[in-house]
Amino acid sequence: MSVSAPAQKRGRALIDSLVAELPKAANDTVKGRLYRVIADESFFINVDQALYYSRLGLQHTTRMNWQRGIGVFNSYVGRAYSDKGNYDSCRHYLLKAIAIYKTLGDTWNLASTTNNLGVAEHNIRSNYLAATRYYFEGLKYAEATGDNYLIGLSLDNVSEIYRIQKNFPKALQFGKRSLVLRQQQRNPDINARRELAGSLSSMAALYTQMEDWSKARQYGFRALVEQQKVGNQEGLAKTYGNLSIAMQGDYRRKIDYALKAKQRWDSLNPRNLDAVSNLANLGVAYFDLVRYDTLNTSRIEPTDRTDRLQLAKNYLTEAIRLSADKGEIGDQAHFRGSLAELQALTGDYRGAYENFRAYQAVQDSLYSQEAKNKIAGLEGKREIELRDKQLEINRLAIAGQQRQQLALLVGVVLLLVIGGLLYWQNRTRQRTNTTLLHLNQELDEANQVKTRFFAILSHDLRSPIANLINFLHLQRESPDLLPPDHVARHQRTVTEAAEDLLDTMESMLLWSKGQMQQFKPTVKEVPVQTLFDYLQRFFAGTTNVRFSFDAPDGLQVATDEDYLRTIMQNLTSNAIHALKDRPDAHIRWQARSQNGKVVLTINDNGPGMSENQLDALYSNDAAIGGKNGLGLHLIRDLAKAIACQVSVRSGKEAGTEFRLAFA
Repeated sequence: MSVSAPAQKRGRALIDSLVAELPKAANDTVKGRLYRVIADESFFINVDQALYYSRLGLQHTTRMNWQRGIGVFNSYVGRAYSDKGNYDSCRHYLLKAIAIYKTLGDTWNLASTTNNLGVAEHNIRSNYLAATRYYFEGLKYAEATGDNYLIGLSLDNVSEIYRIQKNFPKALQFGKRSLVLRQQQRNPDINARRELAGSLSSMAALYTQMEDWSKARQYGFRALVEQQKVGNQEGLAKTYGNLSIAMQGDYRRKIDYALKAKQRWDSLNPRNLDAVSNLANLGVAYFDLVRYDTLNTSRIEPTDRTDRLQLAKNYLTEAIRLSADKGEIGDQAHFRGSLAELQALTGDYRGAYENFRAYQAVQDSLYSQEAKNKIAGLEGKREIELRDKQLEINRLAIAGQQRQQLALLVGVVLLLVIGGLLYWQNRTRQRTNTTLLHLNQELDEANQVKTRFFAILSHDLRSPIANLINFLHLQRESPDLLPPDHVARHQRTVTEAAEDLLDTMESMLLWSKGQMQQFKPTVKEVPVQTLFDYLQRFFAGTTNVRFSFDAPDGLQVATDEDYLRTIMQNLTSNAIHALKDRPDAHIRWQARSQNGKVVLTINDNGPGMSENQLDALYSNDAAIGGKNGLGLHLIRDLAKAIACQVSVRSGKEAGTEFRLAFA
């Protein structure tokens, strides 16, 4: 539907001139087009007037049975109800319009109306997921038309969603694309200038939320000039609201802009999302006057502290009420947080506590990753559709070339087949070589493990076995050489050596199992106190060292119990060995939960360990000398098998601390 409008007229002057033309309309078609222009222009002046003429246009086109006109005016009535905050009526009329446009195959109006449906979900219901779905659907229709006006509208709406979700990189990406498209139009048409003003206002809102106050004011003042030129009252309301926030400590201008925004929102749609936010910002501004302008240097009315606090409370309370009516959780929580601060200042601690609890309760759920992922998924789906579309175009182009150059393509296909066979043969050879290289590396690693394993066994098992054999030979062949008390002492020594040997062998067996490719530790919840009780029993015979164990009640760690016991046993044995010459020897085990992890630490007051001694904990190539080296090798490999992070802190004569961390 189109109609020529009197030149150089817009706003109220244009509406009045077209209303005067209605009785003179040459036919019903011309009259229907007049209704459309009057309703369209009224949206920027008075939404009730826009609804009135939209209804008249719908009645007129319905009598004519003009399907496109019926679709247009259904869309206009729905848009008017959206501006008035009536979601159900808005959705009803917009869906009727969409059904008509789909029947007519009218892609342009589908793009526009689908975006309006997204605006309703966005501003009335704060259903950002549904709004995003409609905006991307509208963008798909807009790109099908190639109309930069519609594409810019859709991009601007998507940018707004990302701004609300605080995904500022994405919001800037879509917002700047929209602004560039609208700047490139260079169209003197009033609607093109309105859209440019809208993009500038959106960029101002985005930089305001990013707290980039310099750019927020820069875009805000540019938007203000453009919005005043086109007389867009809603655009002016949004721009004044953004400028109010961007003024920061300039309270006079801050409040002045917020009141100008409120004046316009009150006459347009006080339930609009931006209108509610402006109310709350106005309340915070008066609250800030009390908190920060204590000397009353601004001389802003009212000057009385109590009056200012009451005014701030009224605005915040009304903003909370409107947010609750809309079902908008995020802004409502933010407003309650500000009101809680105000109530605390005025001594209303009960009210402050209740509002702060309500604020805190929703913080974890706001802008959840799930919602962000769903929005990102919608964008990803659209990107896939674009790629599929491009692939289809490429396929059609190739098909056309095949029909035109069949003979040439046959030859090309043959060459491609030959080249493909050669390429396949080359790739097969490369994969075979790569597989052989991996197998050689695995065999080499297996040989290194075996060599290291037998080196450790030969070093750490030879000495205790040799001592045991020598003592048994002595006892059998010359039992009279040893007095009875020496015999008893040597027997006790042999028993202890045999027990140590058995412990070492058990550790070695457990370690060797861990080297097997198919072996997996058995993970379960193990009480830390059970591990500490085991260590107390195991080292009960060690009398020259004082032990202490500290663990919170009920603390558990998810791990393989045998692996962890072996690690703790080896660490304790190493600590006892380091403390053998200390008269005040002390070993302390502690357990705690830290940042979602269970942490076990062992501290001793021994002489500390050198970097060379600690090499076995970090390097496969470290030299192994004595049981300490073996123990650190075991600790390293067993800890790796159960995903335990081992760290150590040691200093000369400052003792040693090992830390075991489990996710």
